[in-house]
Amino acid sequence: MATEVLWWIFAAAIVVLSAGVVFSRSIIHSAIFLIGSLAGVGAMYIFLQMEFLALVQFLIYGGAVTVLILLALMLTRPDAPGHRQSLNGTQQPFALLVGAGLMVILFAVITGTTWPGSDIESLTEVPLTLVSQRLFEDFGAPFVIASALLLVALVGAIILARQEEGE
Repeated sequence: MATEVLWWIFAAAIVVLSAGVVFSRSIIHSAIFLIGSLAGVGAMYIFLQMEFLALVQFLIYGGAVTVLILLALMLTRPDAPGHRQSLNGTQQPFALLVGAGLMVILFAVITGTTWPGSDIESLTEVPLTLVSQRLFEDFGAPFVIASALLLVALVGAIILARQEEGE
């Protein structure tokens, strides 16, 4: 019972933090809300007893990706620190319409789907060695390619930021 209460507390916190990501006026504040939201998802994995996915969520998404986003934002900010720019563009009504439509579709799918119960006998335990073997043998090349792509993007952002300073 206590686990279920904590589950709903974390679910509500994730929704609030995710709304903070979307509606925050400051990009830095949005990134901080994103860290909290991703940490909440990692806590949900712990509740589901998926420790490996929780660790990946905390380290990769909560740590590395968010730090990369913050670093890229700091390197490519074109405006002065105190200057605020308008976040609402001419496409805001269209975006609200698409967002509302997606929310209606997702709600219809969630309520119309028959979800399987939690049958303990049908669960299968996957050993961590099998996960790591598949990750490094079968998906090693895509991981290296994605790493190289992120590195090139970061170096490109640094070069663009340095060129703007020299002008």
